Amino acid sequence: MVAIQLSLLLALTGVIVWAGESAMVSLRHLYLLPTLWAAFASGTSGGCLAGLVAGFLQAPLVLPGIERTGLDPGALDRLVTLATPLASGWVVGRLRDQSRARAVRLGALLEIQRELAREGPLDRRLEDVAERTRTALGALRVGLVVGTGDSPAVASAPVGAGLDTRSAAGWTLRGGGAVTSRDLASDHRFQLAEPPGPAPRRALVLPLESGAGAVGALALEWRGDLTAATRVAAHEIAMHLALGIENARLTLRQRRFAVELEAKVAAATRRLRELDRAKSEFLSVVSHELRTPLTALQGFSELLLSRTVPPEQARRFIGHIHSEAERLGRIVTELLDLSRIEAGRPEALRREPVDVADLVERNLEIFGQSNPRHRFRWRPGENLPPIVADRDALDRMLKNLLSNAVKYAPRGGDVTVSAGPTPGPDRMIEISVEDQGVGIPAEALPRIFDKYVRVPDPETIGARGLGLGLAVVKALAEAHGGWVEVESRAGVGSRFRVLMPL
Repeated sequence: MVAIQLSLLLALTGVIVWAGESAMVSLRHLYLLPTLWAAFASGTSGGCLAGLVAGFLQAPLVLPGIERTGLDPGALDRLVTLATPLASGWVVGRLRDQSRARAVRLGALLEIQRELAREGPLDRRLEDVAERTRTALGALRVGLVVGTGDSPAVASAPVGAGLDTRSAAGWTLRGGGAVTSRDLASDHRFQLAEPPGPAPRRALVLPLESGAGAVGALALEWRGDLTAATRVAAHEIAMHLALGIENARLTLRQRRFAVELEAKVAAATRRLRELDRAKSEFLSVVSHELRTPLTALQGFSELLLSRTVPPEQARRFIGHIHSEAERLGRIVTELLDLSRIEAGRPEALRREPVDVADLVERNLEIFGQSNPRHRFRWRPGENLPPIVADRDALDRMLKNLLSNAVKYAPRGGDVTVSAGPTPGPDRMIEISVEDQGVGIPAEALPRIFDKYVRVPDPETIGARGLGLGLAVVKALAEAHGGWVEVESRAGVGSRFRVLMPL
């Protein structure tokens, strides 16, 4: 390219010499064309070189005329013409260099914004951002710190060399403004990651500030003077970096929020489906459980009203009516307990000292008479103290646990009740009910205390109940400040432990 431009200048000179002095005045301005071409193509260096060559080639044509005529107006015009290529080459070349540098910086800014907008953790992209920043500014090294906490993300280009980025960022962030160093080797404010070398090294450290405050710092290192244009460009890139980092953080937060929201919506949807299924099962079970005793009550009462029956048969019918009425009462009680639990209004507890042994023995006597296939055992602990609790609530909890043990041990077996204080500083009493029934599958254990949950098993497919007994036990235990636990093995049996404060 340079050879072509010089050839054009020589050819133009030859044309002027051939045309003679009479054509020199009109043709000498043509020297500007290759000079401007060189400035546009090669920048300041090419424009100045072409301008010097043009002036050198014009000199033999211009200077003799000046010697003959002296410094008249025509001579001054020739001197201006002689200097014009050089001045034009310098001005146009400099404008071209500035525009080219501006275009490079804008391209680098665009790539930086694209890099910051990519998905993934921000700290993994900082090395690329630092390298693009170094290229855009023509710096020796660039360090980038993102974050103002104890563990900010740090990147540098070239990696691990030059100015200690963390210490430089500290000075800037503590001071709240830009920090400049004219000689890093003698500047006590900064630490160097490598020996300084013979040539002086200068640094400019800028805070990365967004609307939410400082998000980090940008450390730049040069050899040589830092021009005003470079300083302005550094401030501009720092501003864009701060905005890009803040936008990247906001985008990451939005994506995380979207993922969390999606997970919550999915969980809520699953929960709603489970509740809908539970509601359907509940309505089916309730309709069946209510219809059965009502049918029995209606049937036996109609028999007693419609005809005269022997006293022995009438007594048996009345016994059935009484049993079904008790069953209906239990269903209504469970439904009332459920409504209070779901409304967050557990009944007021009437706390009083309760003899646990007496309560257990009375319930075992009742259950033993009505369930002859089961053997009920009572194992009280030594020095069993009374418990301060609501007697009716404690009685209901025990009845629910015993009913559950009987229901899910259809072939009979031992039902063992034990009670005693727990070891340790916490003053608690443990009441456990252990059976030899079908047990609870491992996958059902986390939901065993939920409402409407019943363990499906071929042996207990006809077991009655709404699936509320254990939920009521849990709610009443927690109302006393205690809790309930379960241990179970499928095919072996289950053990329910109620822990209550003394």
